[in-house]
Amino acid sequence: MNPRPEDAGAIDAYLDELFAAARDSEPAAARRLLAEAESHLRESAGRLMAQGLSPEDAEAEAVRRFGPVGAATSALRTPLRSLGRLPLRALMRPAVGLAAIGAIAVGLSGILSEVFGRLWGAGFVSGDLPGVAYTAARCAVLQAPYPGLDCAQAAAEHHWGEVVEGRVFLGAVGLVLLALWRILPQDVPLPAGVVPALGAAAFLLASAATGLAAGTAAVQGGQGVGAWLSATSVALPLGIALGILALAGLRRQGGLRPGAAR
Repeated sequence: MNPRPEDAGAIDAYLDELFAAARDSEPAAARRLLAEAESHLRESAGRLMAQGLSPEDAEAEAVRRFGPVGAATSALRTPLRSLGRLPLRALMRPAVGLAAIGAIAVGLSGILSEVFGRLWGAGFVSGDLPGVAYTAARCAVLQAPYPGLDCAQAAAEHHWGEVVEGRVFLGAVGLVLLALWRILPQDVPLPAGVVPALGAAAFLLASAATGLAAGTAAVQGGQGVGAWLSATSVALPLGIALGILALAGLRRQGGLRPGAAR
């Protein structure tokens, strides 16, 4: 009879976690790491049992001495100093993943723009700043779908639709890119934290730029604030979250290698 999952010892549980963490790595390197890790852990537990520890305590102590999974899997990743020598194919999957996240974020900001427009009006999202004027012919085109609205109001309604629809379309493209990312192979794992760091930098820069634009629009009367504010509201938390992931990954990248465990 096969053992139940809850009957697995500390070593088996550690190896399961190591296997899951190494799933995107180069297969041969991952197999070697798993084999070496199991051999080392079993030998270490055997020595500890010979010293008088129970099997459960010996396995737990062997795992503790071996080190965390993040430190072990960092051996499978490319060192930071070698990034410039990576083939372009190694960057394909991370680039698609970042593009997918970016496009989905734009789509979310489009949904938020729709909410803002329904709450506070189209002008809050896409109204023109003071000084913008339209020709009579352009006003007639803009007002045609919106009888009863003046030229500025009709322009705001028109541009609100463009903002929402354009961003939601990009969000749909992001979902397609996400599906593509899931099937692309990761031949050469990048250093832990590098991809989240690039994403964090992009989103934090975007949040700063859109936040500044929202502030400028607010100072100049408040028209069009919502389009920028919706972008900032999505980009800022994503940038912070990716920054936290990047810091955690870079810490793991500098952790102990399996060979350093005693």
